[in-house]
Amino acid sequence: MRTTERTANEIEEAIAAHDRQVTKSGVEIWIGAEPTFTDRFSTAAEWRTAALGSDKEERARRFIRELAATSPGCVVLRTVGRQYPGESKPRWNFGIYSRRDGQPVWQGPPDPIVRPAPTNEQQLEQLRATLAAELQAGGLYTRIDLPDQAWGVRLLFADSEKRLQHDWQSDTDVRRARLQSQPIPDKGQRDALADRGVYLVAIGLCDDDFADDQNHVQVELPEFAGVEQWLRFIETLGRAANVVGIGALVLTGYSPPVNERVAWTTATPDPGVLEINMAPCPTLTGFYAEQRRLHAAAESVGLSAFQLFFNGEVVDSGGGQHLTFGGLSPETSPFFVEPRLLPRLISYLNRHPSLSYWFAVRSVGSCSQQPRPDEVSAESLDGLSVNLDRLFQRPAVDPEVLWRSLSPFLCDRFGNTHRCEINVEKLWNPYVAGRGCLGLAELRAFRMMRSSDDAAAVAALMRTLVAWLAQSDTPTSMIQWGTRLHDRFSLPFYLLRDLREVLSEIQDAGFGVEDVLAQRVLDDSQLVLGECDLNGARLVVRQAIDFWPVVGDPSAANQTSRIMDSSTSRIEIALELPASTSADESQWELTMLGHTVPWVREKEDDRTVLLRGVRYKTFHPLIPISPMVEVLDPLEFCLSSPGKEQAWRVRLFNWQPDRRAYDGL
Repeated sequence: MRTTERTANEIEEAIAAHDRQVTKSGVEIWIGAEPTFTDRFSTAAEWRTAALGSDKEERARRFIRELAATSPGCVVLRTVGRQYPGESKPRWNFGIYSRRDGQPVWQGPPDPIVRPAPTNEQQLEQLRATLAAELQAGGLYTRIDLPDQAWGVRLLFADSEKRLQHDWQSDTDVRRARLQSQPIPDKGQRDALADRGVYLVAIGLCDDDFADDQNHVQVELPEFAGVEQWLRFIETLGRAANVVGIGALVLTGYSPPVNERVAWTTATPDPGVLEINMAPCPTLTGFYAEQRRLHAAAESVGLSAFQLFFNGEVVDSGGGQHLTFGGLSPETSPFFVEPRLLPRLISYLNRHPSLSYWFAVRSVGSCSQQPRPDEVSAESLDGLSVNLDRLFQRPAVDPEVLWRSLSPFLCDRFGNTHRCEINVEKLWNPYVAGRGCLGLAELRAFRMMRSSDDAAAVAALMRTLVAWLAQSDTPTSMIQWGTRLHDRFSLPFYLLRDLREVLSEIQDAGFGVEDVLAQRVLDDSQLVLGECDLNGARLVVRQAIDFWPVVGDPSAANQTSRIMDSSTSRIEIALELPASTSADESQWELTMLGHTVPWVREKEDDRTVLLRGVRYKTFHPLIPISPMVEVLDPLEFCLSSPGKEQAWRVRLFNWQPDRRAYDGL
């Protein structure tokens, strides 16, 4: 199905209709996403496979500057990013923190990312003294007679004088190193002083590698449990910095607390892409507006939602765009309000593989970043089926019991609970400090969409599905697909048939996806490699899905990415016969490499479709899985018509026939 051009008004009206429908259902569903962008013109490692790089950090800074310009009253924060095995310290993480009601969070000096300004070392002591006075004026108690440190000066504050009556000279917590300079502990970062009701503020000069940051005043923030307390402190800090006359201020430290009143969006590095952790939105209207803002900011700094291979093939950015669902608060999460929702969702995705593959990145299957539970192991699927059945029988389940019943089975084949189709690490995980019990479920089988319109269409489908399943009595039965899963659902024909069934079931249940959005969801134009008419029949060759394996390579054990053999490709050959010629279907013959290839016959509306999937090798990788399998370029097949009166030879080139790169490279 091809998408026709639609106006922005039509899309906005369809999104508004979706919001009215979800509101009418009475199910509260917040939605967030993790869009990823890349420099499609660069061949540098940081824009292909590596997570870190100076250009990526520079683009992230400019991206944050663009977002800050459209977020009046926001504050720019540089908090601790993620850290993976083999990395000596956390990655950088730039964020925008703002209030949803439009009131300003920050009225102090801007971050030098937004506007650098000269500073001097004398302002460190001045800021500490002024901040202490401001905190005391607000009824808090402070201490500044603390052990000398190699970097900057420090201040403690608490809500009672008794908490500060302690031998701080011998306390190791008050002498802790800066967060960004040390590895993240296995159990996650916790502020030991804040746990005792004492808050440490470190003030020094920024010594970052970026010239625009150097010698600016930097403040490392403590950890706060509540949003109100954090906002009061930030207001006090901004006021103190203005009194001192600081021109620009770098704020680092622990991540800020969040709730329904605030929005927290971050930019962080991931292999080959810049990943944006978008603040969740209570409506699809808000989601769409934020997607448009993020795409505009990315475009302004030269980043794209897609990339081109050297042969001209257009693919997504490479980092995916996961969707996150939850509620206003953990307690109001739809997965806790209706505990059978998540079991229904898991089983529904099992029964409809199109939701696992149609929107996914190129790498799918058991070795991918988002394997289905039935791609892990048969034993795992059996255990999951038992637990789903038990959960379905209980109308009320404790959040931790729900999480413990599902999390052991929602992982990849190596036991990684982050790399799976449905990630419940933030559902109710008591072992993840600070961020594990949020009532969130993340759906990861989604590639980065090329436009905000497409992103909104997919989000509408999945949010509608969640709203319907929250109220339906859909059973949690699981299908044992076996080899049919990859044999059948690698082909676009079967994926589209399954996806239409999903849309039909939603519609029949009284929900539905507006036509303008459904057309985008069903659009297959990007998969069509070629098509032509053959004496009344229509030949369509589409790109199909292949399932790439991980290469066993000891040198990759401590890397942030895994080596996969992507040298194979799969295509779908579809010969569509109108009803008037369907009697001749058995006379159409497909041959390849001298062999006759049998068709699979399917009915679609009023026509017969003859189908065949073909898997072949397109190049020799450095470490091949099958070194003795030859490359086929071009791939050639022959179609002969009824009576063998005519035949057509079809050639599919992986590269241009003259071996040049695509025009404009």
